[in-house]
Amino acid sequence: MPPAAFLARSLLRSAARPGPAPRGLKSGPPQSPVGVGESAVGLIAMFVSFFGPAGWVLGNLDNYKKRE
Repeated sequence: MPPAAFLARSLLRSAARPGPAPRGLKSGPPQSPVGVGESAVGLIAMFVSFFGPAGWVLGNLDNYKKRE
């Protein structure tokens, strides 16, 4: 087999493979379940990141009004 044909065949082999490409993700139950403490830390971090800036803006609304 000529080298160019071998190269083309090896490059096109992955494109012609049926089905979705493997991405390294596996479905199923987690290997180590998430505990209550980890869940609480995650929820608190999300709460602060979403509502913290909004609370700061609302708390300093008078300062913004005075600037204009």
